[in-house]
Amino acid sequence: MKVLYFAMLREKLGRHEEDLGFNGTVGEFRKLLIQKYPELRPIIEKVRFAVNEEYVDDEHFLRGDETVAIIPPVSGG
Repeated sequence: MKVLYFAMLREKLGRHEEDLGFNGTVGEFRKLLIQKYPELRPIIEKVRFAVNEEYVDDEHFLRGDETVAIIPPVSGG
C-alpha cells in the first residue's frame, strides 16, 4: 500500500510517501509504525488515518492495495 505522510511526519521522516506491504487493522498498522519509527510515538498515537481519501478508525481493515494518508493533529487560529 502507498503511505502518505503529512506535516511534521514528513519533516521528521524526510519523505512524503513510501510503499509498505501490510494487511491488518489500522490499529495494528499504528503499532507497526511505532515499532518502525519509535521516535514518532508521540505523534503516531494522535494521528488520523484516511484510506482512499476517507477517514477511518482503528478497527478498519487494510487490504494492502490502498492509499493510506497519515494526518497529524493540526493547530490553527
